[in-house]
Amino acid sequence: ETPLVEHQSDMSDMAGRRIVQLEEAVINRIAAGEVVVRPANALKELIENSLDAKSQRINVMVKSGGLKMLRIEDDGHGIRAEDLPIL
Repeated sequence: ETPLVEHQSDMSDMAGRRIVQLEEAVINRIAAGEVVVRPANALKELIENSLDAKSQRINVMVKSGGLKMLRIEDDGHGIRAEDLPIL
């Protein structure tokens, strides 16, 4: 799987936001476990993503303090159809 990130400086405009593919060097650092120092940092980022997607409900599931599993489910807006090819 290829990690993705949403990027735009003006977070208030949902219509203009695009999902862009991370650089290969960043993908490799994530795969090697070099980016997320603490699961709490990852959890914070994932919850912020859910809030940015205008979620009304956010469900968090954690195993072993987030070291074995960290799953976020929300009811926010999903990926646009035109962004699916980069997955």
